[in-house]
Amino acid sequence: MAGYGMKGHAMFAFQESFNTLNVDSLQALAITEESVTLTKEQVIEQGMYGRFAESPYYNGATTVEGDITMEASPSALDYFFKSALRTFQVTSDTSEYTHEYKTTGSTVDFDELCACDPLTIEVHRDVGSAAVYYNLCGNTFALNVANGELLTATLGVLGGEMTRQAASSPTFPDAFPFKWDQSSITIDGASVKDIQDMTITINNNLENRWTLQQSATPYKIKRTSWQTIEIAGTFIFQAHSYWNAFIEQDYNSLICNWASTQSPNAMKIEFPRIKFKSFEPNMSGPGIVEAPFTAQGLFLPSSNTSIHVTMTNTVAPLYGDTLT
Repeated sequence: MAGYGMKGHAMFAFQESFNTLNVDSLQALAITEESVTLTKEQVIEQGMYGRFAESPYYNGATTVEGDITMEASPSALDYFFKSALRTFQVTSDTSEYTHEYKTTGSTVDFDELCACDPLTIEVHRDVGSAAVYYNLCGNTFALNVANGELLTATLGVLGGEMTRQAASSPTFPDAFPFKWDQSSITIDGASVKDIQDMTITINNNLENRWTLQQSATPYKIKRTSWQTIEIAGTFIFQAHSYWNAFIEQDYNSLICNWASTQSPNAMKIEFPRIKFKSFEPNMSGPGIVEAPFTAQGLFLPSSNTSIHVTMTNTVAPLYGDTLT
């Protein structure tokens, strides 16, 4: 019988170490779509056998890669933020937890084999057993919000291991996802009410690395370049302030807050230093003039970060986290 996406699930757990999958701490998240895929490269023999037909094929390198998207629930975002940014600290007040994630001046990876906290993801597609992907690192993360919509979050994972098991029985978090009208945005401390949509994108620039060992799966997942952070969106154009900031190439600070109607759920994302890369007001017809923009989130030494996320919810520390 054909599988239904609405009957499937995705469950997440962080691993104690690379090469050690974790199926004992799996937590279901209400995803909207996923594209996690196992691929196997084909190594083609180039020798000629006196025929038109191709030479033999051999199994090559194995990779797991894909995106997972969900509506941004305060009970679920911790998995995405930890995977992309790692945990800075977790504090508690009775049943209320504050999870902080940030880039720092640190040069420490998770361990010598992988840059980020390794993740196990069980994906059940309503057909037979579930696929269990492990040794996954958060390579990219995107948080998107547009007027009239719920926030969405997309985690792009990279790794190379898969097995199968009987599908787990999921229990989903019941926190409401954040909405666009629960937000407040400030630039240099001044309230901004003219942004119509915004996307925050983090790229860890990871890659799988193979070595001469008896395995076609990646030996390490490491960085190829600096972590980059980009903010993009659209202003309603009614002042020159941020156009001037682009023209003069000024530095600004940006803070985004979301407060749910379900206490204590809230999220704060701070960029101590941004720089507009583009600001393009244009008339596309007789209506309101809009100004698409892009900006880069940059490291500020005095803050020791380029992004600082504070998530307040009722979620206890994730596997591998400790209270401070």
